[in-house]
Amino acid sequence: MGILEQYPEVGNFIDKTDSYTLSARQIDSGGRQYLIVTQVGEVDSGQLLFEITGQGLSLKDSDNAVIVGPRIDTFSPAAALRCEVSDPRDINAVFQESLEAVDRFSSAAGPDGGNLACVWAVRHIAKKALGRWITRTDGTAVFDPELRRCFGSNIRERDVPAGGIIISPTEGSNIGHVGILGPVTGDDSRLIYSNSSSAARWKQNFTLKKWVARYHDMKGLKVNFYPIPVYVDGGSA
Repeated sequence: MGILEQYPEVGNFIDKTDSYTLSARQIDSGGRQYLIVTQVGEVDSGQLLFEITGQGLSLKDSDNAVIVGPRIDTFSPAAALRCEVSDPRDINAVFQESLEAVDRFSSAAGPDGGNLACVWAVRHIAKKALGRWITRTDGTAVFDPELRRCFGSNIRERDVPAGGIIISPTEGSNIGHVGILGPVTGDDSRLIYSNSSSAARWKQNFTLKKWVARYHDMKGLKVNFYPIPVYVDGGSA
């Protein structure tokens, strides 16, 4: 029996903007039953987290990769960490690592064999370039608020150098994505590098024009731009 036959209400929450293959699994956590629905596409993929209740399914989360239970994948303000813009040399190092990773870097070790690895790939490429994490999450709906708290939400695309981040966070039923920007071109031909779900490989797979057409125009998601963050010990309050 298919997912939509067993749980027809799932159909109200899946991303209908593209062709996605659906799979599902049930898990027990803290004495509660959950259903995780995975939607796999050619470029991007995502998950839906439902609690199974006596009244049916209750949606708890939607992101590129979801977590059951308390979140431990964020840079917590309680840790007294201060976020700053990375040194320009570090941002360029991320860009150079991104270039070297094209068609070489495999995300197969990431979530769902690379299908859910868009944030995972970005953070691992940055870690290889910098020797430190720029995020601990694998979800765009978590990563974008982290970046927004650090930099604000009004950074213009032309002000973010090569090696910076472009992100369209998952919102509602529509699956988002994240990538690394190429050099500024002054028009919508700017190159973007990101994980390819179907190939589980790092690819040069978008221009700015194609990204905006897919994530803003078709999916109705935000398109945000950020430099690479660095988290430093802010000391006690």
